[in-house]
Amino acid sequence: FGDTRAVDGVDLRVPSGGVYGVLGPNGAGKTTTIRMLATLLRPTGGSAVVLGHDVVAEAATVRAKVAMTGQFASLDEDLTGTENLVMLGRLYGFSWAQACERSTELLEAFDLTEAAGRQVKKYSGGMRRRIDIAGSIVVRPELMFLDEPTTGLDPRSRNQVWAIVRALVSAGTTILLTTQYLDEADQLADRIAVIDRGKVIAEGTCGEL
Repeated sequence: FGDTRAVDGVDLRVPSGGVYGVLGPNGAGKTTTIRMLATLLRPTGGSAVVLGHDVVAEAATVRAKVAMTGQFASLDEDLTGTENLVMLGRLYGFSWAQACERSTELLEAFDLTEAAGRQVKKYSGGMRRRIDIAGSIVVRPELMFLDEPTTGLDPRSRNQVWAIVRALVSAGTTILLTTQYLDEADQLADRIAVIDRGKVIAEGTCGEL
């Protein structure tokens, strides 16, 4: 970004089957890092391999295997929770019946059944975060990027998101989680990389750090 290197020599090795935390303050380079790994931002140097595929040369393959959600809902706020999830299912190639079935399944799993017929713009902050994560796993990803998913949430909503993260891992999804909260990294992550000014300054388990 001009003369600024948002990510400078970051070397991450994320083991499968758990939560890898990327911890750092605002502006540390966390979001830029995962946007490159999710193929949403093309790196200007270096290389990155996700699930065995290069993020530049095999970007389409990477996109088919990962999901990403962040601090802000990316769904259509004028549609209901059900309509959003059904639409996503149809875009992924589900039949109408399959999309409706998956929508119902996700709404139940994320404790949103009672709000299913309500426009997303009328959801609370915690509900919007949950429906956004639900939308990201209409097709079950092998790897999910969660970019500061609890920023701005109240403690109850934060705990609900933590429970969702644990459930995703139990179901076999690997999670790369960025956060600025030390307690969140401690609660969820098997390993943590601490990033500041685009560089990894420490890496290890919470106990090691």
